[in-house]
Amino acid sequence: MIGKVPSVWRRTKIAACVGALLLAAAVDVRAADSETREFTVRVDNKPAGNAKMIIQKQDDGTTVVSCETSVKVRVLIKTYSYVCQTRETWKDGRLQQLSGSCNDDGKQFQVRAEAQADGIHVRVNGREHLSKSEAWVSSYWMLPDAKQREGVIPVIDADNGRDMQGRLQFIGQAQIGVAGHMQNVMHFRFNGPTKIELYYDATQRLVRQEWVEDGHPTVLELVRITK
Repeated sequence: MIGKVPSVWRRTKIAACVGALLLAAAVDVRAADSETREFTVRVDNKPAGNAKMIIQKQDDGTTVVSCETSVKVRVLIKTYSYVCQTRETWKDGRLQQLSGSCNDDGKQFQVRAEAQADGIHVRVNGREHLSKSEAWVSSYWMLPDAKQREGVIPVIDADNGRDMQGRLQFIGQAQIGVAGHMQNVMHFRFNGPTKIELYYDATQRLVRQEWVEDGHPTVLELVRITK
């Protein structure tokens, strides 16, 4: 539809996800255990925003991923805005907790999720549903466990808490620019509600994400890594 504002950023979290939200009560970690990834967001090949992701590996084996994304896109006479902050806690390849606060052009989402014995209890704006315990998250910050990649993968949309699913397809090796340097990376395609091209480096770090929604090509690209 002409003039429709794209809603693509709900799936990045980006992948999405991405400025990282460090809570004052977070467990203290060594500097070597913390990594900050900074991304640019382009829509229709024009600068549209940025994202930041902080990954902290803690002494108890958990990994905390804090993300912040801010996007503004002008479509015809309207300016679309999107701001989202999320925090994921992982252990042994499984999501333990998820919290998020997103403003999708005026639509507000408060997401809380916690792993329990029967699955992941997801609460969105006060309403709860149950997601599968092996669910991936739409930040796509890491590849799922190799054993999960062959079948249908459940995914929790970090921005709005919705359940999705799809299959992850390995496309092959590619060479792309990453933070100013050419690198050999692994190219995967996630065949879900939207086809998403995902690129990971040798350490399985997300370095690039590409997708199209409502006819608007969108790219999330890693431009800086600091530790």
